[in-house]
Amino acid sequence: MSNDLFEKYEADFKAAIQEEVERRDALSLPVRRGPTANFQTASERLGEAALRRLKHNRAFALDDAGKLEFAALALACQQTKKNIVHVLEELAKDVPNLRRELPPDDAGTVPPLPIDPATGLRARNPWEEPHDFVSQNVIVQTSPRLARWLQDVARNKGVTMAMLDQLQAERIEADHLRKLEYGDTQWKQNALRPGSGATLTEQNLFIRSISDPWLLKVHRDEAKMGSPRLRFDNLTTRMDIARRSPEIRAVHAAAGEILKGWKEQAEQKERAA
Repeated sequence: MSNDLFEKYEADFKAAIQEEVERRDALSLPVRRGPTANFQTASERLGEAALRRLKHNRAFALDDAGKLEFAALALACQQTKKNIVHVLEELAKDVPNLRRELPPDDAGTVPPLPIDPATGLRARNPWEEPHDFVSQNVIVQTSPRLARWLQDVARNKGVTMAMLDQLQAERIEADHLRKLEYGDTQWKQNALRPGSGATLTEQNLFIRSISDPWLLKVHRDEAKMGSPRLRFDNLTTRMDIARRSPEIRAVHAAAGEILKGWKEQAEQKERAA
């Protein structure tokens, strides 16, 4: 997403807001119309454009319901004078499905146990006898990968060839997954994705047509995640956001209320019809 295109969507969005204000203030006056004058369309375009600016974003999977959520976020950011890209970058730390789940940079490696600078001794494995439950908890909290490795070492009474082979396999898989291109084209081809319309037979044929097992894994993982969502009604997500940044949570909450209002208006129109 180029800066020029994003700035154009942002300008269209601000113009649409001004139009909406004018429409509400003077319903008897003629309202300007144009290719980007629709308020909701402009909001959705800006929300999607902002999402596409995130590194490893999943905007390719955005469905109509998801677009409406990001439209609400765009309006909430405008009302609170927050940069929507910055808000999304912060939300992505606690809201799943906004970014692709790529292997970490340190995949296939295990961090070493720390060394005491005073004695030069390396910290011992707390899963070996005598067990040190306090140290176990510290390692689990700070480095889950090291914790799993040390547990395997204790269980196998040392490092095995199988353990080293597994590390190598993790490195190979991570390197391959990072190099795989996945975006709008691949998502549209994914017969496993929600809303693809593919029958069970077509899905099975699609699976058999993928010769790269890692690409098939990505197709399955992406299909499982579905469309990006901002999880306005998820209590755990709301608490995680608030714990990290009450300011960002306030924007998130405002967007949720905007979306709720839009849905209520749509329901009222349906009942009236």
